[in-house]
Amino acid sequence: MERPRLNLASDGSDLDPRATAQLLDRLTAASPVVADSYGLGGAVAAFEARLAAALGKERAIVMPTGTLANMLALDLHATRRARRVAVQSDGHIMNDIGDGPARLAGITLVPLQDRGAGYSAAALEQAIAHAASGRVAQPLAAAVIETPVRRRLAQMVDMADFDAVIAVARQAGLRLHLDGARIFIAAAWSARSVAALCAPFDTVYVSLYKQLGTPFGAALAGPAALIDGLHHDRRGWGGGLAQMWPAAVIADHFLAGMEERWRRVAAMAPVVWDALAASGRLRVERIAHGSNIAKIAPLGDGDAFAARAKAAAIKLPEKDGAMWPIRANETWLQSSADEIAARLIAAAG
Repeated sequence: MERPRLNLASDGSDLDPRATAQLLDRLTAASPVVADSYGLGGAVAAFEARLAAALGKERAIVMPTGTLANMLALDLHATRRARRVAVQSDGHIMNDIGDGPARLAGITLVPLQDRGAGYSAAALEQAIAHAASGRVAQPLAAAVIETPVRRRLAQMVDMADFDAVIAVARQAGLRLHLDGARIFIAAAWSARSVAALCAPFDTVYVSLYKQLGTPFGAALAGPAALIDGLHHDRRGWGGGLAQMWPAAVIADHFLAGMEERWRRVAAMAPVVWDALAASGRLRVERIAHGSNIAKIAPLGDGDAFAARAKAAAIKLPEKDGAMWPIRANETWLQSSADEIAARLIAAAG
């Protein structure tokens, strides 16, 4: 029996074009799918309702990209006078959307990061005071938390800081936005439910392609007062795709049971890391306050390891220096932790 392909390179299912087409064919054959019109109605509306329920929010709206979802969230939270938003220095919003907030929405980002992947309540308090103390007061409108943080190899924000920052923001009257691109990873490694993580936040962004198997897409969730009517802004900002049902249908398929599957992955991952380290054939570096990523390298020839891994249907990520940052994901559930470790140890030679 052919061993399943072992994906160590991504957080999601990593479907290739043919597998995506086959999945869509199967899902559309299983039950009637009603196409949306520019993101309204049909399969998109059905998925939005189920996603909102999973996140514990009143509404959700599908977006073509995470950049647009985050940008619209910041714009929702800004007021005429308060147009500054606290974000993590290493976060997605600060590093991956250029000057979009300033150029498109007139929003100034205030980067903070004094505590690992996140920032402390004291840092936010200082930023709030500084923003309001100038000759021309420029108060903060909102605070953003991203966890886990991709640029720090999926390092988690410390949950004590997470809770303390939320408390300070609320006391100061700031809005809160959760960059929850990998919300199911965040829940599994924080030992909190997805809904509990999202509860304190006015808005939550979730990636569809990073964990829900789609070729594109994102969603923004929050109260009806903020989300209803946001399809006008989505279109006005250039995100009006004629049909988004393929992403919604695939994401809906993977959404069912996703939270439980990631809890199982979170239990499996450290077993694999420990087995690799104990083998004497691989060096393993765990990420402090990490989640689903650990860095590995064979004690022998790295090129030979990569070649053997490829021959054994193991997909490695791009190297980070001399090591491979391998990612646990739900495709691991096709095998046991012992089987995964054994395949990597064999590839190490």
